[in-house]
Amino acid sequence: MNWNSLRVTRFSRSAANRRASNGLATSDTVLRPQLSARSASRLVRPTLSVFACALLGLATTSHAQDAKPDAKPDATKAADAAAAPPPPAPGTVTISGLVDVYFGVNVRAPRAAGDKPFAGAFTTGTPGDIIGIDNAGHAFDINDRDPSFSLGELNIVRTPGKGFPLGITVTLTAGDTARLVNANEPGGTAGWQFIQQGYLTWTPKIAGRDVTVDFGKFVTPFGYEVIESSSNDNYTRSFGFTYAIPLYHAGVRLGIPLTKQLSLNLFGVNGWNNVADDNEAKSVIAQFAWKPNSKLSVNLAYMGGAEGSGAFGPYIAASAAFPLTAPTTTINGATFINTKGAGNITVDLVELQPTWQVTPKLKLAAQFDYAHGAGDIYGVKSSGTWLSGAAYAKYQLTNHFALAGRLEQFEDIPGPGGTGLRFGGGYLKLNSATATAEYLSFKNQLVSRLEFRHDFATSPVFGSGASGVKDQDTFTLGEVFKF
Repeated sequence: MNWNSLRVTRFSRSAANRRASNGLATSDTVLRPQLSARSASRLVRPTLSVFACALLGLATTSHAQDAKPDAKPDATKAADAAAAPPPPAPGTVTISGLVDVYFGVNVRAPRAAGDKPFAGAFTTGTPGDIIGIDNAGHAFDINDRDPSFSLGELNIVRTPGKGFPLGITVTLTAGDTARLVNANEPGGTAGWQFIQQGYLTWTPKIAGRDVTVDFGKFVTPFGYEVIESSSNDNYTRSFGFTYAIPLYHAGVRLGIPLTKQLSLNLFGVNGWNNVADDNEAKSVIAQFAWKPNSKLSVNLAYMGGAEGSGAFGPYIAASAAFPLTAPTTTINGATFINTKGAGNITVDLVELQPTWQVTPKLKLAAQFDYAHGAGDIYGVKSSGTWLSGAAYAKYQLTNHFALAGRLEQFEDIPGPGGTGLRFGGGYLKLNSATATAEYLSFKNQLVSRLEFRHDFATSPVFGSGASGVKDQDTFTLGEVFKF
């Protein structure tokens, strides 16, 4: 089977949840080979900050989600934590948000004649809402040479109060990222793209421990990177973020503090990236978050369950292996088999994610993922494995200026049937090297990043006009304003 896609970008998660408190993480993405119509919200002019950063030779990357990210330099976070204000009073409502725009240049100029995405480019989405992608393999920075509106986000959080004893969290989103995150939603992209998160929180005391229970739609606990670029070390997302892990879930999660250093998060969810379940099976997640001291944190997580094929992409490439009666869709002259309701794939995913604040200025991190899936689509047996690894480093030169780097590798390994579950073809290996310069201004509310990224693949999956190529270089300027 080919899950020709799974390149939607992952649901965001809070910097507090993820990095500071080693809590929950973020989600998955879909990349699919097929030609389609282009989508992108555009901006007419770059901000004054873009020019300022260009003149100064400074840059930007971003990263943040669930709860709003803290964009302050790592060197100042310890002092900030010590002087942190008390938690909001019961019934308090807080509102925060961000606006993320970017301009990028792909040296390969992937668009084909007529200013359309390259014929072999990856696209994603459900019928009637196909999203064309210039930069194959990239999660959200999909457009080449267009000022683009990536994400607008508004977070509304209410603490439990006397009038209503439950907490409320709602994250509203718009832009290309919102569509991409929900591109494979069985319930329909249009119906869910504006609600990244929406859940109720109950905080009972059980056996002397403050347990947190959330119910609704929330971002995944997997991954070092999150949906919001300003909460990440780099502006673009890794292949692992895009293909190795889910982006969001719907269901119940429990946060249980075991000791002062160790906590356990348990989930019962519909599956990968699906509010509307497309099968009767459910998935379970368990995550241990260990923080032995202020410098080191380690997350170990597992997810398992039978996933409906529709949750991993709306189509697979047509082949003689599938019954002639299987429903098909034709896009730009190419025939694809509809996967919704076509079968189930049982998936097991394991992730290890350590983060080490070596010095007040230097941070190192890594992410390792292993996953195996097996099942059937229209009665055709399929299985496969994917592996992902990434290493991160960020150095804070001053309170405003930082440099960050990322090296990564992703492998899609076919099972006995000979078809990889991530990309729907034979064996494929992706490598990438990314260098980012970041500058903070306007009281750290404006995160400006300038980034270079080199991608390489063992097969010609990237675009260059009407041709497929094995490598691509991209330069990206990203601006995120947080409020």
